[in-house]
Amino acid sequence: MSDKPKSPPDVAQTAGFLGNLVNQARLVWRLFNDRRVSGWVKLIPVAGLAYLLSPIDLLPDLLIPGLGELDDLTVILVSLKMFVDLAPPEIVREHLDKLAKRVAKRQAPSEPYIDVPYHVVDDGKPKKES
Repeated sequence: MSDKPKSPPDVAQTAGFLGNLVNQARLVWRLFNDRRVSGWVKLIPVAGLAYLLSPIDLLPDLLIPGLGELDDLTVILVSLKMFVDLAPPEIVREHLDKLAKRVAKRQAPSEPYIDVPYHVVDDGKPKKES
């Protein structure tokens, strides 16, 4: 069993969520730049971005503060999800594998080490009292 201090669950969950978000963004970028993905499928995130930049909104930002921005965020996230879902699965799997290898390579220790339990043995010398 490891004696490493564990981070609080909320910090670990946040880091996991943000890490997953970064990996999804990298996946979308890789798929968008892959020539094997159809141009029609690549129009989906472009359409989501066009909606974000257009003055037309489903929920106007001025009428409903806060909720107006949520529809923009929802459209962007749905368009990116549809893009990944409609891309060829074998290409998506290939890019996910490459991203996983990249993360594993970054997290691998630079030098080999041995992690074993240990205990301190008294060398027999008298200890000084303070």
